[in-house]
Amino acid sequence: MQELRILVDYDDNGYLLQIFTKPVQDRPTLFLEVIQRNNHFGFGAGNFKSLFEAIEKDQDARGNLTVLTPENQGVPKAFY
Repeated sequence: MQELRILVDYDDNGYLLQIFTKPVQDRPTLFLEVIQRNNHFGFGAGNFKSLFEAIEKDQDARGNLTVLTPENQGVPKAFY
């Protein structure tokens, strides 16, 4: 699953498989999400951290990630 970048969330009753496409337009603002459920009624809350880290990694690769430090805090950064 990890090699295929499929996120898994589960509880006592079932599981949820979740995968996201790369952006489908020039601007990285539109992507698709595919979900498969097996007796799971949540929304992948257990996957939020992994999803957020993947977004940060993509932003860093594009040069759009800014780490806030005391020196640059409050400096506006345009997200593209």
